[in-house]
Amino acid sequence: MNRQFKSPQFIFRVLNACGISLLIALGSSTAIAASVSDACALLKASDLTGLLGGKVTAKNNAGSCAWTASGSKKKLIAVQYKKSGGVPVEMVYMGARQNAPQTGKVTDESGLGDKAFSVVDKAGMVVLMLMKNGRLLQFQYRTGAIPTVKDVDALRPVAKKAIAAF
Repeated sequence: MNRQFKSPQFIFRVLNACGISLLIALGSSTAIAASVSDACALLKASDLTGLLGGKVTAKNNAGSCAWTASGSKKKLIAVQYKKSGGVPVEMVYMGARQNAPQTGKVTDESGLGDKAFSVVDKAGMVVLMLMKNGRLLQFQYRTGAIPTVKDVDALRPVAKKAIAAF
């Protein structure tokens, strides 16, 4: 076996890539269990009416929040992360950013925390991942249709409000 495939760095990169890809693909709030509390406190229902339409409701779930609106197929999920099993958040962010092109069109974002990128995912959602002060926040926006860059444009002002409260 080639020596590079035995190195701890290579093994870590492969495991990190698999974990982040799974997280993005499945939208799981439990894939990284070391999340901080109450993501629902980041946004008010009135912040989301324009994005989701209808009467907005929130459901809190162990460091994540899912917002939906009556009569709409749209859904927004926010997940907050801290260290994951000793892995610094910066490494989680870098792994997600590195593997994002495999899931869709990636754009680096400015004005949203310290670092941010968005992905128009082939699986039918927009993913926006933001770093601020050593913490990580991920949004998953499902539109009920094939997402476009316009969906990222609609998500940015909401993300800006959330990152200010983050």
